[in-house]
Amino acid sequence: MKHTPKKSSYGAWLVAIASVLALLAVVLTTLGKGRPLGGLAPVVAATGRSDASFVLDPARFNDSRQQQAYTAAREIPAVLNQLYCWCGCKENPATHHRALLECFESEHGSRCDICMGEATLARALVGEGVTDIRKIQDQIDIAFAPKSPAS
Repeated sequence: MKHTPKKSSYGAWLVAIASVLALLAVVLTTLGKGRPLGGLAPVVAATGRSDASFVLDPARFNDSRQQQAYTAAREIPAVLNQLYCWCGCKENPATHHRALLECFESEHGSRCDICMGEATLARALVGEGVTDIRKIQDQIDIAFAPKSPAS
């Protein structure tokens, strides 16, 4: 009598499919390199200093955009201390900034269009009377969060 192998069982297929899905989940979570998904910034807990004592002097820069951004950091440090920066400095091990304010405590902010743009946008919104941090962050997300390829 000839022995014929059994047909593949559903269990083996389920294990294979589960393995592929698990691998896909790992790949998708590592693609963003720690950045928030979906274009919405995480809430930044206001801890540490929220004053401008470590913000560099705007006069040390020649470019008016740099001066405006560092001036914004000096004028509204408590606001910037609660905002997420989309340039990736939080996730970068070399900088690991906790909030947008820290971008202006070094020359980092002077070399980054995103940092400067976020600070000046936040300052403009505060100047218009917007005080809700989430509303300010929402506007920053719209302007500076990476756009998905489908957008």
